[in-house]
Amino acid sequence: MAVWIKEKKYDREIKGILFLISPFVGFIASLKDIKTRSSYVIFFLFFVLFGLSFTVQSGKQGDMTIDAAYYREQFELFQYVSKSEFREGLITYFTFKTGIKDYYFNTVAFYISRITSNYHVMFLVFAIVFSYFCLKTFKMFITEDNFDSSLSCYILTYIFMINQIFNINGVRFWTAAWIAVYTVFQIFKNGKRKYFLLVLLTPFVHVSFWLFVVILFLATLLIKFHRFQIILFIISFFLSEISNELIRQQIDILPPTLANLASIYTDPVRIALKSEGGTGFYWITELFNTLERLYINLLVFLFILDSEDIFRNEKTKLIFPFLLIWMAFCNSTMAIPSLGNRFIQLAYPIIAYIWLVAFKGKKYQKFLYAAPIVFIFSAYTQLNRYTMVLEPYFYISSPIYLVYRYLI
Repeated sequence: MAVWIKEKKYDREIKGILFLISPFVGFIASLKDIKTRSSYVIFFLFFVLFGLSFTVQSGKQGDMTIDAAYYREQFELFQYVSKSEFREGLITYFTFKTGIKDYYFNTVAFYISRITSNYHVMFLVFAIVFSYFCLKTFKMFITEDNFDSSLSCYILTYIFMINQIFNINGVRFWTAAWIAVYTVFQIFKNGKRKYFLLVLLTPFVHVSFWLFVVILFLATLLIKFHRFQIILFIISFFLSEISNELIRQQIDILPPTLANLASIYTDPVRIALKSEGGTGFYWITELFNTLERLYINLLVFLFILDSEDIFRNEKTKLIFPFLLIWMAFCNSTMAIPSLGNRFIQLAYPIIAYIWLVAFKGKKYQKFLYAAPIVFIFSAYTQLNRYTMVLEPYFYISSPIYLVYRYLI
C-alpha cells in the first residue's frame, strides 16, 4: 500500500513557519514536495482560509457576473426564512413534483443564517466540504508509487485538480463533482461498493447529478463489455452536434424537476446567449475549449491503444471502463451548455490517475508535455478569477489576521 514519503523535521518546520507568516507562501512552498503529509495538511488549511477570505459583493448591489454574488444575496435573504418555511421547502424537494432543483445550498445557508449574518462563514463551510472530498480523492492520486516530483507529475496534478477551490464560487455543481469523483475512485479503484450510497447524495447538492447516478449504475452493468465501451466512446465523439435536439425531443418523459432542468439546458435562446460570450475575445475561449476537449479525448484514445494492459491492471481495470462510458456520455451532450462541457471535467482526475499508473515514464510522454500549451488559457483564466475574490493583502497576511478580519 502506497504511503506518504518521509520528510525531515526541518522541512516540516519551514513549511509550518512559512504558513504562519502567510498561508499563500506556505501553500506555494508545499508544492515542492506534494507527496508529504505536511503538504497535504497545509493544502487543506489553505483551502479553508481561502473560503473564509472569499470576498464578493452581494448580487443586489449590481455585480451578478460571478455566481458567488448571487449566493451571497440569497444567503442574506435566508435570515427572513422561518424554520417552518425551510422544513416545508425540504419536504417539497423530496416530492420531486416542483421546480426545486436541490437543497444543499439552502440547507447550509439556512443554518448558517441562524448563527451569523457574516457570509464569509458560509463560504468557509462550503470550502470545508469541497476540500474534504477534493483532497481525499487527491490523496489516492499522490500516494501512488509512481507519483514523484517530476514535470510529468506536476502536469498530471494540474489535470487532476482542474476543479479547483475557486469553484466554491459555483457552490453546488462543483462540490457535487468532487463527491462524485470520490465515489468513482472508491467504487472502481478500491472496490468499496458501499459508496453507492454516497452517490445518492450528489443530486441533493446539484440536481443534474441524477444523470451521474444513472451513468454510474449503467457503468456497473456494462463493466465487462470492453469492446462495446470502446465503440461507444468512438461513436460519441461524432454525436455532439445532434445531441441537443435528441434530448429536447425526450423532455416530456422526464420527472418535472429534471424536465425543467433539461428545458433550461437545451433552450435555443440560452444556447445563443451562451455563445455570445459577452467579449470580443470569445473566439479565443472557444478555440482553447475546443482544443482542450480534443486533447482530453486524445488521451483517452491513447489509453484505448493500450487498453488490454489497462484492462488487466488491478488498479485500472474497473475505473477505465467507467471512464469510457462517462466520456461517451459527455461527448454526446457536449453541444448542451452547462452539461457535457462541465461534466467532462469529472473525467480529468480519472484520466490523470490512469496515466500516472499505466503510462508515467513509459509511453506517449510527448503528448503529456503538450498539456501546458493546451491548458495555458484555462490556467490564465483561473488565476484571474482568484484575484476577483481575494483582497490583495490575503497573499501577505498571517492566518491569525485573516481569521480576525473575516471571522471576528
